Amino acid sequence: MSLPLISVIAIFLTYHLYRRLRFKLPPGPRPWPVVGNLYHIKPVRFRCYAEWAREYGPIISVWFGSTLNVVVSNTELAREVLKEHDQQLADRHRSRSAAKFSRDGKDLIWADYGAHYVKVRKVCTLELFSAKRLEALRPIREDEVSAMVESIFLDSTNPNPDAESKDKSLQVRKYLVALTFNNITRLAFGKRFMNYEGIMDEQGKEFKSIMANGLNLGASLAMAEHIPWLRWMFPLEEEAFAKHGAQRDRLTQAIMVEHTLARQKSRGASNWFGSIYVEPGPTQLMNSSSL
Repeated sequence: MSLPLISVIAIFLTYHLYRRLRFKLPPGPRPWPVVGNLYHIKPVRFRCYAEWAREYGPIISVWFGSTLNVVVSNTELAREVLKEHDQQLADRHRSRSAAKFSRDGKDLIWADYGAHYVKVRKVCTLELFSAKRLEALRPIREDEVSAMVESIFLDSTNPNPDAESKDKSLQVRKYLVALTFNNITRLAFGKRFMNYEGIMDEQGKEFKSIMANGLNLGASLAMAEHIPWLRWMFPLEEEAFAKHGAQRDRLTQAIMVEHTLARQKSRGASNWFGSIYVEPGPTQLMNSSSL
C-alpha cells in the first residue's frame, strides 16, 4: 500500500473520530465509510425509521453519505423541533433535486430561516391552516368520506359477473387512495380530478404524472446527491427537471385561470371559501335540491 493512500485513509479516520468525539450525536445505525447509511435504508423509508426508533429511541442519527440527518419519531419532539425551536432548526440541507423543486429554498419546507420563511409561515398559519379555514373546509372532507362509503356499499352489493362464487372481497386500499387523492385535489386546487364513478379527467392524469415524476426525480437516494465530491461524475438531469417544472407550471396556471373565470361568473357566491372554489359533491347536491 502506497504512502499517499495510507495518508488519505489516516486523515479520513482521524476526521471521522474527531467528529464523533467533538459532537455528542443521538444513537443510530452504524454508518459505513463514505456512503453512511444509504445501503441500510429500506425502500419504504418511514417504516425503516420506525424500526430504528424502536431499537435506538425516539431521536436517531442517520447519515446520507457525509450529511447527518436527525430523525425524531414522536409528537413531543416534533413539536419541539417544528414549533418551539423552529428558528434554530428551520435551515435544512438542500440536495440538488430539492433545490430545483423548491426554486432554491423559496417554499416553506426547504427555506432558510429569514424574512421569506417568516412571511410564508405567517401565511400558512393565519390563512391556510387556521382553525377557521379547516372548519370551513369540513364539508369537503365529509362529502368525500360519504362518497367513499357509498362506493364501498355499491361495490359490495352489486353482483360481480366475473366472480366464480357469490363471495366477493374488496380491496379497501383503492378506496382510501381515491379518498386521499380527492381530498388533496379539492382542498389544494378546489376541484375534483376524479368523478364519483372513479373516472379521472385529463388534468387528474397530468397531476398524477407530475407527482410520480417528482418522486422519481426527487426521492432518490443516489450517492452523488449525498457525497459532494462525486457529483462531477453524475451531472443533474437539467432537461428532465426543466420539463417537470414546465409541466407543473402549466397545470397550475390552467387551474388558476379556471378559478378566475369561476369567481367572475359566480361573483363571490357562497361556494367560495376565501380563494378556494368548492365543487359541490353528491351530498351537497342532494341537500341543495331538497331546499
